Amino acid sequence: MLEDSSIDAELIERSLRKNNISFVSKRVEKREEFIKELKDFGPDIILSDFRLPAFDGLEALGIVKNEFPDIPFILVTGALGEELAVEVLKSGADDYVLKDNLSRLPYAIMRALQEAQGKLELKRAEEQLKQYTAELERANKELKRLDEVKSEFVSIASHELRTPLASIKNAVQLILRGKTGNINENQARFLQMAERNIDRLTNLLNDLLDLSRIESGRVLMNFEEISLRGAIEFSLSSLKASVDAKSIRLEMDVPEGIPNVYGDREKLEQILTNLIGNSLKFTPEGGLVSVSARTFNEKMVAISVKDSGVGIPEDQLDKVFEKFHQVECSLTRTVQGTGLGLAITKGLVEASHGNIWVESELGKGSTFTFTLPISEGEKRDLQFRSVLDREFQRATENHTPLTLFLIEVFEKDQDIKDKILKQLDELSRKCFCRSVDIILKREKEKILAAICDTDSKGAQIIYKRFEEEIQKRFINGQKVTLVIKMGMATYPEEAFSKRELFRKAKERLRSA
Repeated sequence: MLEDSSIDAELIERSLRKNNISFVSKRVEKREEFIKELKDFGPDIILSDFRLPAFDGLEALGIVKNEFPDIPFILVTGALGEELAVEVLKSGADDYVLKDNLSRLPYAIMRALQEAQGKLELKRAEEQLKQYTAELERANKELKRLDEVKSEFVSIASHELRTPLASIKNAVQLILRGKTGNINENQARFLQMAERNIDRLTNLLNDLLDLSRIESGRVLMNFEEISLRGAIEFSLSSLKASVDAKSIRLEMDVPEGIPNVYGDREKLEQILTNLIGNSLKFTPEGGLVSVSARTFNEKMVAISVKDSGVGIPEDQLDKVFEKFHQVECSLTRTVQGTGLGLAITKGLVEASHGNIWVESELGKGSTFTFTLPISEGEKRDLQFRSVLDREFQRATENHTPLTLFLIEVFEKDQDIKDKILKQLDELSRKCFCRSVDIILKREKEKILAAICDTDSKGAQIIYKRFEEEIQKRFINGQKVTLVIKMGMATYPEEAFSKRELFRKAKERLRSA
């Protein structure tokens, strides 16, 4: 209690006891005493007179709000004008009570204490929420790390298994061809069975490799302008044997004026082959599989693969793109697969900056539709923008450095320039050799770009190594007219945004 009158202090205490409020109080008058007892006595609530001989209530309120903002503060004063009362409440006082109306004081105290308790509980809840959020973020980071380790393991294991499998298949084929001696019909039958299982295992390993690359964001995309009709015709012709075996009708509906798309030709053919092959598997003999294309909107083309197959139950439509998921239905039990094809297809579509979805009716068939960007010549540079977006976001989330390198060849002859760029691409994969480093091209400007998880010190080491390799390969002992320049910038040491990172790297490239 900050009160210079012992009589007023006694009246205040009597008013509280009269209302059955139990308390222990400490009365102070001076500023130094007030500050000392705030720490030593540790009050639950402060009752303060407004005017004291060398100290006033507003100054006391300022001290409390700066040092102990959670302690309720009530002014108990003899007289307080309306303007001054408003100023006191705006400054942070919980209430004010006039000394000629002390009957209101117990209620003011109880309300202030309840509000303070509520604020304290809210603060504790917020702190706990922050703690849970931090723990969740740490758990998510650990899950991401474990997922990356898993993908890396799957990639390495799949790659290492392919070589011995190829050797086993080669040995089986040599025996089947009689190169190692004559074999009887029964032996040939078992060897053919082994060969089919080797092929199945090889396909599974290839699927696992594709999936691990997609999940780790390391799938290599070579964007270019693609004729949609040509890509669809190629995919249909590659599946002719499966079509003929089941007497299935194949139809293609691609209008003559359909725009070219911007994507990776090999990945587009893989998407189409996966979807058409999937439709062929689930379509009975004599059925129909059709591939069509249409303009989806101003920027996208939609390609649909429709079949007259068994269809997908409604409750499984949102699961068909999950890895290892296989549709559970009596009509599909005879069809075997790894459950990876549609997961890979979805990953490839998204890597091509499109979307994919499915519509189906059980017993009547399914329609898989995906979108791809319409080509705008060399105006687009989707791969570079997408990869830089992804890697910059990853660096900001993980609080790790990121360096962007830009490498350009200055040569008038475009054919020579393209040839040198190709050689630099191979060279950069030698210098930027870690699994986390990404090499790609900005097609419009014919610039080679590298994105590395390294700070400016590590970037300088890579820069010098690259310069030395260029000197060895292109300069020493040769009369050359070409100029190779490189610019780089590092986040967060030199740039705090993705735009600034690219701008600084490009400025240094131009001034190199």
